[in-house]
Amino acid sequence: MLSRLYELKDEVELFLQKQKQGKLYEAFREEDFQLSLAYLVHFFEAINNLNLKLEGRNANIIAHSDVIRAFTAKIHLWKREVQVRNFSSFSHLNELLSEKRNIEQYDVTKEVLSHLHSLTEEFMHYFPDVSMGNSLWTLVQNPFNTDVELLLESLQEEAIDLKCDFSAKRDFETMKLEEFWVKYLPMYPKVGEEALRVILPFSSTYLSEAGFSALAVLKTKERNRLDVENDLRCALSSFNPRISDLVRKKQQHLSH
Repeated sequence: MLSRLYELKDEVELFLQKQKQGKLYEAFREEDFQLSLAYLVHFFEAINNLNLKLEGRNANIIAHSDVIRAFTAKIHLWKREVQVRNFSSFSHLNELLSEKRNIEQYDVTKEVLSHLHSLTEEFMHYFPDVSMGNSLWTLVQNPFNTDVELLLESLQEEAIDLKCDFSAKRDFETMKLEEFWVKYLPMYPKVGEEALRVILPFSSTYLSEAGFSALAVLKTKERNRLDVENDLRCALSSFNPRISDLVRKKQQHLSH
């Protein structure tokens, strides 16, 4: 939305002028607002991309933790760049500043740094890095590249057996993380149970939101007494219905 507004800012100015919206017209044309808008365009694009990466049915808390860690690292990169007045990461803002003859007059360094600092604090509050220094997370992410001595003593022997299992290493390279640990849970129960405790928790509300969206489509005002349990199960299932097989198994009723 903001990117579209920024692309049409000249047209918006003209529209406000024709509609005789004097206060809005002057506020929209202010340099401070134009610079803030240019910065926010890039910021919300980054947030939207982050949100898309956190969606999906097969995501787990480890994958989401990696995404959040990468985004916070980008914030630190932006802060270092802005501190030396380098706005190359914010293309629209950088382009707008380059058009100004007197950049000092339109300096937004403090405002951008203040916003990025607040954003860092919010991310650290809502998404603490629980994986830092956590040997169990390292084991779950890659059991073949972990320091066994850092694990609990009750897990060390099984972890060594798994680490030396060549067939398991081959499967780890080709299988999804969840499928790998489910497959090797019977062979390495202690390590497998700990790994699944890390992977199983829901790391986002995506599945809940998808369920409520499907429910809203099925159970409308006109169908408020509908029992949607079976329909909702079909709507949320990841399996494609084999209609041709179902029809083939039904007996054909010949006309007399």
